[in-house]
Amino acid sequence: MRAFLILIVVLFAFSCKKDSVNADSKDEAKGAKVDVCDIKDPVNELPWLKKIIEDVKAKKEQNITTITLVEVKGRPVFNYYVSYMSCIGCISYFCDGSRLDMSSYSQEELREYQDNIWGTGGKRKVIWPE
Repeated sequence: MRAFLILIVVLFAFSCKKDSVNADSKDEAKGAKVDVCDIKDPVNELPWLKKIIEDVKAKKEQNITTITLVEVKGRPVFNYYVSYMSCIGCISYFCDGSRLDMSSYSQEELREYQDNIWGTGGKRKVIWPE
């Protein structure tokens, strides 16, 4: 009976499919739709973020780049990370495209921010790639 339950759980886990975008499609990948910064689609509606993504694509680094959305002191923050960088959370922007200055935060706020960026705080949303 125990083996049967384990088999069911494993089958269920592998039966889930993630939506994906066909890389050969003429349509560009539409980032995750989130209601933030008074808009519904930051990937396509924030010009500075769209430019970052265009630059990533031009360098052909879309497979190693992640843009996440977290909150710092109640404000949405977009984090840009390329897997060969040594620091997750070092390049972050507010809705207006201005850079987050980590020196203005307390150690506790920085710890919470890092927990959110790493995903351990449960407040991380990957918005690109979708």
